[in-house]
Amino acid sequence: MRIEKALAVPTWGGYFNDDLEAIRDDARADGFLYADPPQAPGFTAIRQPSEAASIILLLDNGLSVSGDALSVSYAAAGGRHGLFSFQRQKPYLEQVCAFLEGRSIEDFGQMCTDLEGQEFSPGLHRPAVFYGASQALLQAVALLHKTSCAEVLSSHFGLKNPDRRIPIGIQCGAERYNGVDKAILKRADALPHGLINDIKKTVGVEGELLRAYVSWIAARIRKYGAENYTPAIHLDLYGTLGQIFGNDPGRIAAYLSELHLCAAPFQLHIETPVLMDSRQAQMDLFGQLRQALAKLGTPVRLIADEWANNLEDIRAFIQAGVTDMIQVKTPDMGALTHIGQAVLECRAGGVGPILGGFCVDTDQAARIMAHLALATRPDWILARPGMGIDEGLQIVHNEMVRTLALIQPSG
Repeated sequence: MRIEKALAVPTWGGYFNDDLEAIRDDARADGFLYADPPQAPGFTAIRQPSEAASIILLLDNGLSVSGDALSVSYAAAGGRHGLFSFQRQKPYLEQVCAFLEGRSIEDFGQMCTDLEGQEFSPGLHRPAVFYGASQALLQAVALLHKTSCAEVLSSHFGLKNPDRRIPIGIQCGAERYNGVDKAILKRADALPHGLINDIKKTVGVEGELLRAYVSWIAARIRKYGAENYTPAIHLDLYGTLGQIFGNDPGRIAAYLSELHLCAAPFQLHIETPVLMDSRQAQMDLFGQLRQALAKLGTPVRLIADEWANNLEDIRAFIQAGVTDMIQVKTPDMGALTHIGQAVLECRAGGVGPILGGFCVDTDQAARIMAHLALATRPDWILARPGMGIDEGLQIVHNEMVRTLALIQPSG
């Protein structure tokens, strides 16, 4: 089987791209939009629709496969690659498609390696495009072998075939209250993420709003959750605690100890409590904060996201021993081979992996991520696309249970 033709067409991501630095600098909100100009390179507004490109492969057996290329919501923040724009990437996408045309469908890992090894023009958004192209190649290999994508990935990584559904975390966006109720009703395994990126609206100048919110979440789970329902409480703080407490690890740890009591009896997971200007500074402060929490005996689990963008970054965080978990932000990693490798190296290094993000993913990419989760077994996978909970949760959940039914039909 070979690729007769490859093409790239403009599509939409599942949410919006936001200029995080502008938001952190107290940009003026105007309804769902922002009134101030953007700061990040490539942005035309602080909030703008997420662009994607579907890379479609027409195969010589008459079938077709596709994968979606795009950037994460907070592109260009925390050491990440810049914003993906279809029009800016179109000439580079054409180069990638030209390379793929005529190629035989063979070993998945080798095909990804060959693609990444090409000297495409420097303007190519390599993480986004290789993310999308590898999705399409994976499906082509699965068609060749008449098997599921999850089984192809399991074989690639030398793992046994999937045998269980992976826990799912949700992200509720600005619907911080109704989103929690939805997640409880649907028994999400981790909730609510919360989009805690605005000190005045979501944290409070002394952290008072966040304390009240965490207490409310725990009370809501106790009131409406089943007796055996014990989800993780996961909050992404986008560095706001560092802003409030002057990046003082002792003061931040003391505050997180208070949040831990508010969350009881549920396990509290805090993502990006601080956000520094470099990877080393981020790791240093994370390490100090983790030590301060240990000294207080506070079992809050820290999650690294910003500055843990690619496989090299993630290895540095693991080796430094500064975090409990890492959110493997999928399109930042490029090809699926790197994403899965990051999950496995986290696990081997004693760090809990989250197959992370991301609200701007597409329906197609979300299904492929469900297969990757089944194969590599992260602690949880974040529902996608969008912030609506219902849509992303059912896409990821349903893809996993369907796939398991095909892999283990007798079960």
